[in-house]
Amino acid sequence: MPYKYRKSYYFSDDNIRDYIFKGYVIPYRVEINKNRLTILGIIKYKDN
Repeated sequence: MPYKYRKSYYFSDDNIRDYIFKGYVIPYRVEINKNRLTILGIIKYKDN
C-alpha cells in the first residue's frame, strides 16, 4: 500500500508520494526492490 497516497506535488518522479497529516506534508520515496520507504522531508503549511 505504499502507493495509496497522491503523487508528489513537489517532485516529478512517480515513486515519490505525499502523505498529508494534520497540516503537514511528508514526501517519501518508494523503493519496492529494496522493500523500503525513505522520508524526504516534513513540510508545514504556514499562514502569512
